[in-house]
Amino acid sequence: MRTLTALALTLCVAAPLLPARTAVADDSAAEQAAREIAAARDRANDAADAYFRAEGELQELGAEQARIAAEVDVLERQVDDLRNLVQQAAVRRFTLSTGIDLPLLTGFDTPMQELQVRALSEVVNDTSTDQFDDFDALNSDLDYKRRALTAQQRRTEDLQARLVKLRETAEAEVEHLKQVEKQRLKDEAVRKALAEQQRREAEAAARAAAATTKSSRSASEPAASGGTTGSGGRASSVQRNWAGVDWLCPTGSANVGFADTWLAPRPGGRVHYGTDVIAAQGTPLLAVVDGVAKPKVNELGGNTVSLLGTDGNYYYYAHLDSWGAVGKVTKGEILGYVGMTGNASTYHLHFEIHPGNGDAVNPYLTLLAHCPAPPG
Repeated sequence: MRTLTALALTLCVAAPLLPARTAVADDSAAEQAAREIAAARDRANDAADAYFRAEGELQELGAEQARIAAEVDVLERQVDDLRNLVQQAAVRRFTLSTGIDLPLLTGFDTPMQELQVRALSEVVNDTSTDQFDDFDALNSDLDYKRRALTAQQRRTEDLQARLVKLRETAEAEVEHLKQVEKQRLKDEAVRKALAEQQRREAEAAARAAAATTKSSRSASEPAASGGTTGSGGRASSVQRNWAGVDWLCPTGSANVGFADTWLAPRPGGRVHYGTDVIAAQGTPLLAVVDGVAKPKVNELGGNTVSLLGTDGNYYYYAHLDSWGAVGKVTKGEILGYVGMTGNASTYHLHFEIHPGNGDAVNPYLTLLAHCPAPPG
């Protein structure tokens, strides 16, 4: 009897502990799943960063190659022109030297005429010598530039091949992220754990950016217009989350990869005023807030949408495959679809934020805090 009573007491005490242990296990599993998703997102973002950096390098390399090619063209024309002068100088030198060396054949009417011919010969010979020297120097310059152009072409070809692999890697990581999230985000606990982890990471990034901005506040801001910016003008060096809690990611809950491409160099002295987001072709692009959307086409951005939000900010979407709703739109309405129109080499969204419809600011921290929005 005492044994049964002791066993009953043991069961009564132990029974309440079982749900708690299960809850801890569930929390641990949810956090582990959230970490797996976060790791997949990091890989997708890192792959996107590597791709866009290589793309910028390729554009710079292309601009340098075009500059060298133009210099080669100029040198070739100069060499051709000087070649004619050198040939004429060689003929004159031969003709005059023949006449001077054989005076019995030519003869001189007067001693003065002989002096004049000799003086002219010296002038021609000096001039010819300069022309021959210039011709040699130009040929040397041309040879050097041609070799430089060949080397630049090889580097361009190598980088183009690497860019293809980087694009494939970035797209594969986005697809991997899609599969990971598809398996893991079915669980509400995982979604909550992921949202909390994303919030912590965004806050940490914001603090790091604020510290960087504070330490470099005295530095001058870039004045050159560049990228595919919709408004041009200057850009702010301030980094922070520019959106409210109800702000919507422009790619919604789609699986994407993006990097901090703010102020990345571009050919012609331009810089990049936005964040590039790799996404599958045709991914819907959403209005981040209520506002008025206007479509437009330009050389760099291709098909673009300008959204003047009711929050007073201006948002710019570029490289769209096609447009969706225009005019007065509500938050979450489809403005268009991801493409690669304009100056683009892969399917992606170029996205800008202009607070107060003014200068462009770095949208990276805003996207980091809101994209991709977990489904729920």
